[in-house]
Amino acid sequence: MEASYVIFAVVVALSGIASETVLLDEVVATVDTEVITRSEVEAEARLIMLQRFGPDALSREPSADLLSQVLRMLINHKLMATEALRIGLPPLGDAERKKLLQGFKMKFRSEDEYLRFLYRYGFTDEQVAEVLARHVWIERLKKRKLSTLKRIGDGQIRAYYRKHRAELGGKPLQLVYEAIRLKLLSNQRQKFLSDWLWKLRRQHTVRVLVDFGTGKTAEP
Repeated sequence: MEASYVIFAVVVALSGIASETVLLDEVVATVDTEVITRSEVEAEARLIMLQRFGPDALSREPSADLLSQVLRMLINHKLMATEALRIGLPPLGDAERKKLLQGFKMKFRSEDEYLRFLYRYGFTDEQVAEVLARHVWIERLKKRKLSTLKRIGDGQIRAYYRKHRAELGGKPLQLVYEAIRLKLLSNQRQKFLSDWLWKLRRQHTVRVLVDFGTGKTAEP
């Protein structure tokens, strides 16, 4: 079993007699020499909850399942970021970041509610904008990679129709043609991204140190 890294601070009383060790943060995964901390995962999870469900979701704690998903996403983002830098994909500029931040603020009912959110979770405008910009940057990278895929051909669509005609209720091909094309396209993209991430992961050293499902140190 591989031990996780924890970050401690020793708080010493003014008298100099008593001291207390306080857990500041915990490294939950590493990608090469970069670390992902528990606080990063929890902060990203809260931003995702807010994006999906609005400010009311912030009264709930992120589930273990969501934290696990966010950790996997952050690992993938670090892997893909190395590829984005390698091919010279430009980062978002200040104007784009400002626009993203303004859109994010619109999810709150008032400026005061947004400021309370920042204070409660220790965010700054810059940190929120950085997270939002990273997501857009990664999506642009994926879009560029997916643009190299071949188009779904007529022959592939017809072959799928012949094989799955009964499942399609025996409907004429022209009625299900576009639905089949979109399904094949989705499958093609998912497989491509999965294979690509697998190759990226093999090029780097990834260690997951904490299993959020159990809260325990993960097996190596």
